[in-house]
Order: sequence, then structure tokens, then C-alpha cells
Amino acid sequence: MMKKYLAALSATALISVAPYALAASTDLTVTGTIVPGACTPTLSDGGVVDHKKISAKDLNPDLVTNLPIKTLQLSINCDAEQPFKLRTVDNRPGTSIISYAYGLGFINGDQKLGGFFIRMANPLANGVPVLTLSSYDGGTTWKYNQWMDPDSGLLSVGSVSDTTTPIAVKDVTMDLQVHTRIARADGLDLSDEAAIDGSITLEVDYL
Repeated sequence: MMKKYLAALSATALISVAPYALAASTDLTVTGTIVPGACTPTLSDGGVVDHKKISAKDLNPDLVTNLPIKTLQLSINCDAEQPFKLRTVDNRPGTSIISYAYGLGFINGDQKLGGFFIRMANPLANGVPVLTLSSYDGGTTWKYNQWMDPDSGLLSVGSVSDTTTPIAVKDVTMDLQVHTRIARADGLDLSDEAAIDGSITLEVDYL
């Protein structure tokens, strides 16, 4: 038993010494960018779109039902002027009845209640009208787009004369017009109350 233990120690000693004889090396690089400030997004009404109680008998039996459009205001306030990117995360993935909409959750375990999408309207940057932009390739290219949905990629704002480049801004405001649709009623079990449970997260970062 003692001999086996000593042999193991000897092998360990040889292995630990060998790398020094080879004189191999590798580099570790630390990178990053110090930005002048942070950007904070804020939504009016606490970010809540409340459709209150809807009678099941008011839903279309064989067509989707469009609920009244509700508007929230999005404000993005930065400590200093800088270009930003905004992306959305659907907190109810896989529950929308529409491919280009955010989900409203399931009812009765597996029935998709509907979906919602958002039109970005009246955008202002530092008090000046701008256009909303989308990038579908991680920020390499940009183009004009006024819809916020799961497929809109990254979002930003550009000048009215150039829809290909996000601009540096300090304060941005825009209206978010929320379009909510409920699935056709003949495919839903509405014998009990069903909660409309849509939720997305807006994440703002630097470009």
C-alpha cells in the first residue's frame, strides 16, 4: 500500500514539472468600454394595460376579437447622449395565437387566449421628431419599423433623414399603442373566469 502511494506522488511530481520544460504560454486579454452614463426606461401607468372585465358573450365565436387599443408612454432617459438599443422579451412565450404577437398565457392549461403587439408612435428624441428603427442582425444594419413584436429584433431611433443609423440621444419618448386580440371563443372553455396574462420585458442597453 505504501509503495503505491509513493508511486502516485512521484507521478504527480513529474506531471507538475513538465509544463515548465515546454515553456508554453497563452494570453489573457481584458476589454470593454466605459460609457458616459446609463439609460433608464420608464412606462406610464406602471406599465399596466388593463382591459378590466370582458363578458364572454361579447367575444366573437368564430373570429378573433380586437380589444380597444390602449396607449402607454415609454420614456428612456440617459445620463448623457449616446445611441441605445432596446429589445423585448416575451414572458409568456409559446402562448400567442399569432406568430408576430406576444402571448397572453394559457387558460385551462393548454388553450392560447390570444396575443398582443405594439405600434410605436410619435417618437421624440431630445424634443425633436425621430423615426423608430429595427435591426434583425444584431445591430449590423438598421431600417425603419414602427412595430414592436417578438420578431422586431433590436430597436432604436434614427433621424427622419437617415433610417439606417441609430443616433445618440439623451431623452426619448414615444407612445406604445397596444393592440390586443382574443382567440375565437368557440375554441375556448370560458365556463370560468379567464385571466388575460400578457407580459413582456423591455431591456435597454448601449450600442
